Order: sequence, then structure tokens, then C-alpha cells
Amino acid sequence: LGADAVVDYAEAGWTERAREALGGAGADVLLDGVGGELGLAAFALTVDGGRVSAHGASSGGFAPIDAEVAKRRGITLRGISEVQYGAQDIARLLSSALAEAEAGRLRPVIARTFPLARAAEAHTAIEARAVAGKALLTVRG
Repeated sequence: LGADAVVDYAEAGWTERAREALGGAGADVLLDGVGGELGLAAFALTVDGGRVSAHGASSGGFAPIDAEVAKRRGITLRGISEVQYGAQDIARLLSSALAEAEAGRLRPVIARTFPLARAAEAHTAIEARAVAGKALLTVRG
């Protein structure tokens, strides 16, 4: 279960608010999709014996977590490399996904569309976290 609050990591004091939302103890599981210094700050919120999955680095790099510190605290570290598929699996899964999409059973959720001529605006909106979901560039009016 996650914290019963929305905490914006772009705001000062976010780690304190996150710890409060977690009941003061910390998180049993951290899913880090940001990385960098923010990911490292989030790692500090993980309880001893917890689990950390580094599956993204939107900050430009993965969190520089000291593996020895994690080991001493009994924290299990996992990364994106542990969930990568080989070429054969990728081909099989892609084929299945395309068949589901063609049959109308798999549809992407698009949060916002932008004409191709406004691609820079789309990137700015994504970087500013103003698009909650997928952004799509369109080539036709």
C-alpha cells in the first residue's frame, strides 16, 4: 500500500511530507522512475528490509545508491536490466500486442495530442509534468 497523500517531489520538503504520509516509518517498496538525487532521497525513505526497484531515470541517470549501504540495511535492490527481454521474447510479445490492438482489445490511453508543428510545446509540457499520461504528436489536422 502506498502513502495516502500526493507528494510532489519538485517541492522543497517533499521527503518529510512523504515520511509523514507513510506514517513516519518509511516505505516498504520504492519504485524509482526518476533516479538521480531525487531517487537517492527517496531511497532514504525506504525501511530497513525493504525493496527498491530502479526502473527509470528521467532525471538523466539512476540514483547513486551505495550497494553496501543497501546490504547493511537489508534492502533488496532491483533494476530495469532484470526485467529486459531477449529478441525472441520481444518479437513474440510485439506480435501479440499488435494482434490485440488490431482486434480492438488493446487501446492506448492518450492524455493529450499535439500537431507535429507544435512538437516543442509537447516536449515542454511533458518535461513540466503537465501531461498526466501519454502525449501524441499528430500529422493530420
